[in-house]
Amino acid sequence: MYDLKGLRKEVNKTQSEIAVLFGCGQNNISMQEKSNRDLTTEQMNILRKNFGEEITSKYYYKNVSSNDSVHQSIDNINDLKSASEKNIKLLTEEEILLPQQSHKSDFFQDKKRIPFYDDVASIGGINSIVADNSGHTTPSEWIDAGDWFPEATAAIRHYGDSMIEYPSGSILALKRVVDHRLIIWGRNYSIETTEFRITKRLQDGGNDYVLAYSSNENTYSDGTLIHSPIRIPKETIRHIDLVLGCVTKEYSNGPVKIIK
Repeated sequence: MYDLKGLRKEVNKTQSEIAVLFGCGQNNISMQEKSNRDLTTEQMNILRKNFGEEITSKYYYKNVSSNDSVHQSIDNINDLKSASEKNIKLLTEEEILLPQQSHKSDFFQDKKRIPFYDDVASIGGINSIVADNSGHTTPSEWIDAGDWFPEATAAIRHYGDSMIEYPSGSILALKRVVDHRLIIWGRNYSIETTEFRITKRLQDGGNDYVLAYSSNENTYSDGTLIHSPIRIPKETIRHIDLVLGCVTKEYSNGPVKIIK
C-alpha cells in the first residue's frame, strides 16, 4: 500500500498535477488516495524521477501484525459507522433547512480542473512554424473541463490550417495515451516528438513508424498535396494525446463554439 496523499502534501502538489504526471484523470488520483492501493512500477518510477528516491520511498505503509490489523479494522468500522450516522444527520438538516446552499456547495466542489498550456502549442503542419517543445511543464492556468470533456487531462493551443476541423488559435482538449498499443488508427492525436509537436490523423506505419495525415487536402497547381503525410519514427515520440475536441470563440465577446 502507498500513501500518495502524504507524498503529494510534502511536495506541495495538487491531485490534478499528479494526474498530469501519471497521464490519467484527477478522479483516478482521488480514488487511489482513498484506497491507498499500490502504484504501478511505471508510476513509482515517475515519482522517483520527479521527487527523488528518499521522498518516494518513505510513503510505503509499514506492515502490521495480524492482531493489529484486526483491531485496526474493527476501529475503522466503528469510525465509519459513527461518521455515516453523523453525515446522514447533517445531510438531513441541510436538505430541510438550507437546500439551496447545499446544492450550491456541491456544484463548486465537483469542478474538475485541468492544466492549460497556452505557451505550449500544437500546429497542424511543420511547413513554416514549429511548435514549442522545449519541455515546459508549468501550466499557464488551470481551467474547468466541465461536462464536455470529463476525460481530459490537459489543454493546449492549436495553430495552423492543415486540420480543417480545428480553427487556428483554438484550444484542444487532450487525453494522455499511456499505452501506445491502444492508439485508435484514424483518430486525431497531438503527438510530441524530439523535434516538434503536431496534431494529425494517425495511421499505422509498421513496426518503426507512425503515419500522420492532414484533413486539409488542398493541393498545389500540379496536384501535389500542400500538407503531405509525415512518417514519424516511433523512437522519436515523447508523448501522444488523443484529441477529445476543441473550443474556439468567433468573437472576443461572442459565444463559445465547442467541437467534439
